[in-house]
Amino acid sequence: MNAGSPDIVVMSPEGEYLIVVELKVDDRSVKHQHVIRQIKQIMASTGCSTGLLIAGESVILLRDSLEKFNGESIYIAGEAKLPNSLLPPADEQWKGEPAIEFESQVQRWLEKLKLTTRMDNFPSDLCNLLDESIMNLLQIGEVRAAHPRWSKIAK
Repeated sequence: MNAGSPDIVVMSPEGEYLIVVELKVDDRSVKHQHVIRQIKQIMASTGCSTGLLIAGESVILLRDSLEKFNGESIYIAGEAKLPNSLLPPADEQWKGEPAIEFESQVQRWLEKLKLTTRMDNFPSDLCNLLDESIMNLLQIGEVRAAHPRWSKIAK
């Protein structure tokens, strides 16, 4: 089965996947098990033990306990709300392309989060979800788009 690829990745300096991020503009899609299966497959295929599924204002953290092979030990470790107000504006070139605009906003948010030392304006459930281990992975890694984003100009 084709695992696909994540939308955003956090990579270590050595090229190891630290976090894979799958995005869906609409949070209604997060309720479908195929979306959860999709990110589990991505995590297993990349050898990444931490995944984030961000769908609309929902954030789901997935972890792999590495007790079994092929992603069978990946579980949902927690959920939180990501208020739209915390997302920075998308790059201007992506306006009018909802999926790419959302991807740009989340990537910029993760890049800013990497530099954050305090999360005072975050809801408590989001602070708990983005615990020290997630923040450490963000700080040691590089946040990248996992695939090219084609601008309107390039079409």
